[in-house]
Amino acid sequence: MTTELLAHNVAAKLDALLDLSTLVSVASRLVTSTVLSPTEQDVVAQHAKVVSDELVELTRASIVEGTDPLGAAYCAIRSPEQRRGAGQTFTPVEAVLGMFAWAAAQGNFARIVDPGAGTGRYVLHGLRQNLQATGVASEMDPLVALLLRANATALGLADRLDIRIGDFRALQLEPIEGRTLFIGNPPYVRHHDIAPEWKEWYSDSLKRLGHASSKLAGLHLHFFVKTLALSRPGDLGCFITAAEWLDVNYGQSMRDLMTNGLGGRAVFVVAPEVPVFGDAMVSACITCFEPGSADTDIEFKKIDRLEQLLDLTGGHFANKVAAKAERSWSILLRNQEIVRNEEFINLSDLFKVSRGQVTGKNSVWVTKDNRFGLPEEYLVPTITDAADIIHAGGRIDDVEALRRVIALPAALDELEREKFLAIQEFLDWAKAENADKGWIAEHRKPWWRVDMTKPAPQIVVTYMGRRPPVFAVNTAGARIINVAHGLYPKVQLPDESVEQLVAWLNTNISQNSGRVYAGGLTKFEPSEVGRLQIPSAELLARGVF
Repeated sequence: MTTELLAHNVAAKLDALLDLSTLVSVASRLVTSTVLSPTEQDVVAQHAKVVSDELVELTRASIVEGTDPLGAAYCAIRSPEQRRGAGQTFTPVEAVLGMFAWAAAQGNFARIVDPGAGTGRYVLHGLRQNLQATGVASEMDPLVALLLRANATALGLADRLDIRIGDFRALQLEPIEGRTLFIGNPPYVRHHDIAPEWKEWYSDSLKRLGHASSKLAGLHLHFFVKTLALSRPGDLGCFITAAEWLDVNYGQSMRDLMTNGLGGRAVFVVAPEVPVFGDAMVSACITCFEPGSADTDIEFKKIDRLEQLLDLTGGHFANKVAAKAERSWSILLRNQEIVRNEEFINLSDLFKVSRGQVTGKNSVWVTKDNRFGLPEEYLVPTITDAADIIHAGGRIDDVEALRRVIALPAALDELEREKFLAIQEFLDWAKAENADKGWIAEHRKPWWRVDMTKPAPQIVVTYMGRRPPVFAVNTAGARIINVAHGLYPKVQLPDESVEQLVAWLNTNISQNSGRVYAGGLTKFEPSEVGRLQIPSAELLARGVF
């Protein structure tokens, strides 16, 4: 039998692991000599079934060869949507190898702590490469912890690995002789899914360190703060996380920590088109740090290809004082001095930037043909699609082609009978479409009141796409919903200056100024639009910029 055919037969037999009960039962067979935690025992009891000795031994052999059949099967069984609530994303081997290579170049370490261990891709690799080190693996999910324990047992590492089933933020570590390396892929959970008490914990922890905080931070930022609390001067850290903290407001505390306390050493930012988190639409970065480090510089490097993750060296250095002064760190990726035109200003000096109105259900509240015969005074010409701006050629001067947002009055009792009947027919249909349900509608008084009374913005701008934002002068006075941002003047500029500014913005602003997600999708929050550097009012008036 050829090697290729043999490998094919083994892979076919390992497909049996794609059944959850089989997966759990094989894992439990692999750890028969190890005492399981009560929660792991519950998982085994729930899924127990008879599995063949052949399947157990094939799985063991595959693990010893360096693959992760248990983790691969788990990812196939549990969809990305099912794993998202726990923040479970699994890391390519190139990232694991490159991060350990960076850590090894900094010197020896006696303990490896993996804050979101999963099936052990980080901690087990580290223990195999560092024969004198011990490991601590923190994992919330007892099923995944069982798979990790099975991998460790198959590799002969169980006696050097302490698996803690629980929240990393509650972890306690015993003091040891020697250096601790904190390394791994912390869970990716957005702030919406973080319990209020943990948001308070994060805020209080940062305040004790002398830093401001935001409760919008994701779980991965919580893990940096906990790591700092657990570490001693000289310890090392290397985490791969979402890259949003480099630029967004709620990442300011993380940027402050990197320049003061956490001991930032390097940031390697992975290009959005490189699929590091294959099942999560988010760009990645690898953050390296040494708590208590007196280094005055931070290394920055952009990773353009997956194989470049193997070599986390060769970046350029930015002074921490200069980095601390920057509100967005993406600019620090450029291998050049930061040059400021002294006559340029932030866009927010001239304009307030606001999101468009949220309807709660555009399919109900946005209309093209007014099929219910609603009174025209309640149909507001509105920009309801980014294409309304993209195809406008820098100016929206006619509302006829725009859709309408249905903006009904709060009180309907005093309306003329004909108007009332048309509105009532529409509202009956809207309720059938569940437009009275959901957070937005339930927090409106009454639920049908979409408030479009805010004045029209002077300039409108798209904020999400695979292209730079597009700006347009809104001479027609169109309103906007949350497909666009509006720019409202703080300083009254001549019409000619406004036209020149929009033309300049459409020519000079790139995607790099926004927040780039995996797949190349760029999003500009209002604060990011406000930070755009633009010619001053004086330069616009002179037409020289």
